[in-house]
Order: sequence, then structure tokens, then C-alpha cells
Amino acid sequence: MKFRLVLWLVAIVALGGCSRSRGGEKGTVAENGEALRKAVSVETVRTETFVVYGEYLGEARGIAEVKLKADVDGRVESVFAKEGGRVSAGQSLAEIDSQKADKTYQAAVLSERLARETYEREQRFLAEGSSFQLKVDEAHLDWLQSQSNLLKAKSERDSAFAITPISGVVLIRYIDLYDNIESGDPTFEIADLSRIRLTVDVPEADIAGVRELNEAEVVFSSYPGRLFAGVPTSFARGRSENSLSYQVTVLVENPDMEILSGQTARVRLVLRRFPDSISIPSRAVLIRTGGHYVFVVRDGIAHEVQVRTGASSNTRTLIEEGLFTDDVVVTEGLNRLTDGELVEVRQ
Repeated sequence: MKFRLVLWLVAIVALGGCSRSRGGEKGTVAENGEALRKAVSVETVRTETFVVYGEYLGEARGIAEVKLKADVDGRVESVFAKEGGRVSAGQSLAEIDSQKADKTYQAAVLSERLARETYEREQRFLAEGSSFQLKVDEAHLDWLQSQSNLLKAKSERDSAFAITPISGVVLIRYIDLYDNIESGDPTFEIADLSRIRLTVDVPEADIAGVRELNEAEVVFSSYPGRLFAGVPTSFARGRSENSLSYQVTVLVENPDMEILSGQTARVRLVLRRFPDSISIPSRAVLIRTGGHYVFVVRDGIAHEVQVRTGASSNTRTLIEEGLFTDDVVVTEGLNRLTDGELVEVRQ
């Protein structure tokens, strides 16, 4: 019996010691008699410009893109370009029954020159009094018709030689050697990727801020940790009835052509700026009955302070009233923290 009584006394003493060293609430003390302090992380309040962004999804396109098509039926005789290859404006990318198209073009050039010379000659004869206005008009009509024929022949020749009107990169090659193609079939798709054009849909509620066309931040899905600078250049003055939003165009420099057409991106546009403002991490704001609260540390004690919040971003909240410069706000360790509790700031 005496042995059991001793064991009970030892257990009671041990539990009493634990109760004195455990906890963190107000009034709790350690074995040495000193009050325990709850560890917290803090941020010192500073005034700065608080920026509110809107974030939207967009798809990358080259600053200029063109799809070449065949104007006449024919057989692919040669192919000079491949997908991913760089090409220059005026360069031939393939030949499709090119001899026929070239001869037709040369004949059209000659016909236009002869028609122009005839018109000019009739004008001189009319001035000398040896011609009639009717003949001049007929010659003028023939010249205009020859110009139209020349434009058509040039288009067919450019198509037969797959001449690109822009410099850039071959995105898609639709043809292979010895393919038989028909008029209207695509041959190549070319894009100037030196600059990327992004078009995003901005909701009506945000368009007032975007209209100032401030800078943009762009993150492409293929480069998740890299930030690209963008420049908003224009926005549609009319709302899309399908999405009930306004389209905004953003340009991104792409000198190394590492961004490809069709890649998706997240675009952040500046909506509003609040100069000389106080903002804190949103996780530091507690929502309770009666309003919003934060904990401010003064002389090692956490004080609960009511604040009036304003706009917010993804991570921070604007504080309109309740905080001042150099206040020390608790940002981590708020769980079960109470007003007047002793705290220790983590370094």
C-alpha cells in the first residue's frame, strides 16, 4: 500500500509540473517562474504605392501572321523551307508548276507595258489634233484592264513560288514534294515572332483602370518562373456580346523568338494605384464580428487593433485606417493569439 501511495504522489507532482510549463495563454508561466511568450512573425509597416492588378488569360500570336494559299491547281516541284526555319520577305518557299505561272506573269508584264505606251501615244495624238477622245478613252480602258491582269498574274506567280510577304518563322508547312494541290489549298503559315501580340478579355468592371494603358506583366505557361514585360497598346471600344468583356492588346518583345505562337499566358494589368499607402499581408487580417482586426506588437505584447480595409491584391490588403508607419504587425502565429498576450518575435 505504501508503495502504491508513493507512485500516486509522484504522478500528481509530474502532472502539476507539466501544467505550469505548458500553454501560451495569458498568465501561463514556466517552471522558472517566467511568463511564456508565443513565437510570432511580424512585418513593420511602411508607406508605399499600393498597386491593384487584374489578371487575365491570353494566347500568344506573332505581331504579323500570314497563311499562304495556292491560287491555281498544280504539282509541288520543289520545297525550300521547313517548319521552324527563318525566312525573309520576298523569299520563295516552294515551286508549284512555276514555269507556267512565270510565263503568264511575263506575258502580263509585257501586255501592261504595251497598253500603257498606247495610251500615252493616243494622249499625244489628241493634243496634236490627230486623234479623238474616244480612242484615248479606249486606250485608257485597255491599260486599266492590263493592270488588273498583271496583278492577277503576279498573285498566281507569287502563289506558284510560295513567296512570303513578311519575314519571320515558318510555323506550319502544309505541302510536301510532288503533292498535287488545288486552288485554295494552304501551303505555308508564316509568323513574325520578333514581338508577341496577346489579346485578353477584360471584364467591364476593370476596363476603367485598363484604359490608361499602363505596363503589363506576362507569365507564359512554358516559362512559369519568368516574368516578361508587356506594353498594352489598345483596347476595343465596343464590348463583346459573347463574353461581355472588352479586348485589350498587349505586346511583348521576343528578340530571341523563344516564345512561340499559340502559347498561353497570364497577363497582369495595372488597374489602380494608391500612392503613400499602407498595405500588409492579407493573412495578417482577421475577420471577426464587428469588422477586421490585426495584432500589433508593442513592448513584447500583442494588441488587437481594429482596422478599415480597402482594395486587395492576391497577397496584400490596403489598410485605410487603424495602422501607422512603424507599427509592427503580426503576420504568422495568429492562431489562438489573444489581446494582451506576451509574444516573442521570430528572427
